[in-house]
Amino acid sequence: MVHKLPRYSAKRVRRERKILYEIEGRCYPGVTTVLSATKPREARDALQRWRQRVGVDAAQQISGKASSAGTRLHKQIAAYLNDEIVEIPADLTGYWESVQPVLTEIDEVLLVEGAVWHEAGFIGFPDALVVMKGELYLCDWKTALRPKQPQWLCDYFLQIAAYRQAAIQVYADFGLEVQKGLIAIALADQPAQLFEVAAAEMEEHWQEFEQRLWKFERRRLRQ
Repeated sequence: MVHKLPRYSAKRVRRERKILYEIEGRCYPGVTTVLSATKPREARDALQRWRQRVGVDAAQQISGKASSAGTRLHKQIAAYLNDEIVEIPADLTGYWESVQPVLTEIDEVLLVEGAVWHEAGFIGFPDALVVMKGELYLCDWKTALRPKQPQWLCDYFLQIAAYRQAAIQVYADFGLEVQKGLIAIALADQPAQLFEVAAAEMEEHWQEFEQRLWKFERRRLRQ
């Protein structure tokens, strides 16, 4: 069993009007940057239709509220996993109660929000590497105002697959084997949605991410 892992940090830098992360003398784009820049047209069109349907101002307000809740919830989950003081404000109580049953199942915490990077040319910051039910899970915490359909989560699956490959590479000397991925989507008024992803599935998603990374690099070189 792998025990507590060393935690690495990356420096956020700006290069040619782009945000990158510098670690060990090299700069990398983030996984979420790669996925955002290469989002399929149908996904971009669906997002645009939603903005038009609810109105631009309302869309910004909804997105801002969700983003704020997600950032603050992440901070408290990280504190919980690091055995630090947890302070849940009133407007996050529902989200916390939604995801807390998942947190109580964790038997061992190996890493919380550490940088992992890959020679293919990207960096990521997985929310946690933990042991649950005797297996090593790579976890990603999300928040949502309402439940999400699995078909909407393609990029979430690619994200954890990329994190997994990077973590395996960074911690190769530890013999790291990530058996499962877990996307936990906290909701304000009901139990969190849980999407477990087996290692074989993450391998397939990794191949998809590699294609998106290739597209990202092609676009970058054209600019």
